[in-house]
Amino acid sequence: MTTRVIVTILLSTVLSSAAAGTRQQQSPKKKPAAVAKAQEHYQMTCQPCHGVGGVGVLPGTELTSGKWKHGSSLQAIAKTITDGVPNTAMLPAAGRFTKAEILELAKLVRSFDKTPRRKPPVKK
Repeated sequence: MTTRVIVTILLSTVLSSAAAGTRQQQSPKKKPAAVAKAQEHYQMTCQPCHGVGGVGVLPGTELTSGKWKHGSSLQAIAKTITDGVPNTAMLPAAGRFTKAEILELAKLVRSFDKTPRRKPPVKK
């Protein structure tokens, strides 16, 4: 009887470990290609001024404070990326990136700001 209990415990342990290993192998999700490309574009084009994770390198280039000079919506950020900002180092990305790439880049940039977003008031 004792041998049967030990075998059952060992078998349960082995099966549990195998199941856990399978779950661990399946859990890491691959980044979609568009997200990876946006990260690459950010690193090569934006990071020199806006810094790693948008912390800012030059005055006025921080993207994490909740203060957005040109609008904080995805559309406003995409427009700023597309058109650039005249009389600054922020050059237009139109022609260098597709509209889809600019939108993914805007999503990435927007994700750097962790401050709570205010919801617009509900109209009655």
